[in-house]
Amino acid sequence: MDLRRVDVFDDAELERCHDVVAASERHERVYATPWSLQEERALYRAADPAERREVWAVGDARRVTGVVVIELPLLDNTDMVWAEVHVDPEAAGRGFGSALVDLVVRRTKEEGRSTILVPSAYAFERRDDHPYRRFAERRGFALANTEVHRVLHLPVDETLLESMVREAATQHTAYTIERYVDGVPPALLPAYCQVQNQLVLDAPTGDIEFEAEALTPEIWLEREDQLRDARRLRSTVVALDGDRQVVGYSDVSIPLDDPDNVHQWGTLVRRDHRGHRLGLALKARNLLDVQREHPGRQVLHTANAEVNESMIAINERLGFRPVEIYPEFQRRL
Repeated sequence: MDLRRVDVFDDAELERCHDVVAASERHERVYATPWSLQEERALYRAADPAERREVWAVGDARRVTGVVVIELPLLDNTDMVWAEVHVDPEAAGRGFGSALVDLVVRRTKEEGRSTILVPSAYAFERRDDHPYRRFAERRGFALANTEVHRVLHLPVDETLLESMVREAATQHTAYTIERYVDGVPPALLPAYCQVQNQLVLDAPTGDIEFEAEALTPEIWLEREDQLRDARRLRSTVVALDGDRQVVGYSDVSIPLDDPDNVHQWGTLVRRDHRGHRLGLALKARNLLDVQREHPGRQVLHTANAEVNESMIAINERLGFRPVEIYPEFQRRL
């Protein structure tokens, strides 16, 4: 068994790893949307000041059979390690996954960190006994949080979305809703980043204890460059108070090399500005404009903790339906 650090600047090696990750993510999942090879090239090769990524591969003499992507935050939550473990479905049950998990544990100890988080995805009906869950628990991981993957088939009736925007507008007359594509004006970035940093604190995260993120305008601008290299477009809708400070935002990601899918990213309204239907206004406005500008897209994806009742209510009004769960497993060393 050959376990090695992947040179992400080696195109051939990265392509072999990409094929394994894509096969793993698509296994038994109708709505899987693995990254494209171009996205992996751009994001794995970027020098992110807030996060370090390592890609490791395991295999035999003939081919790569497993890949783990390790993410180490550098400015916040520095006791944590995120690890995405992938094994080629045709090679399952031969110890490759265990070798990758052992590697993650070793790297976590070497980095002086204490918590490992590993995400997964599988069907609702197997949530208690899916092989991925049984494997995680055998390796010392416990289920710490469960999100639900929901999809919305596009296009949504524009009349419905426009009515939601008008309905919400009557409740937030003291606020302004504005949209920006491929960048947020510099004057808005500090407050926008502050709201983004609160997402991990305000969104339900089960048994996982996060500290606020440390995103700054400088880091955000660097990550926007990474998204452009990955051929992803960000559509951002913000809610501004009377002083033109960002008090809420909603981001949608449009992968330019995937003509069928769109991804709802973070949505958050500051606690002291809730109760004005801003969440509904942000999401409905963004969806309305995105589907007008990108006709032909088939599916919008989102995920929320299954106990996040307020966001689930908005998603259900928009027409989202649940398709699978996203469990997250945690091991404390």
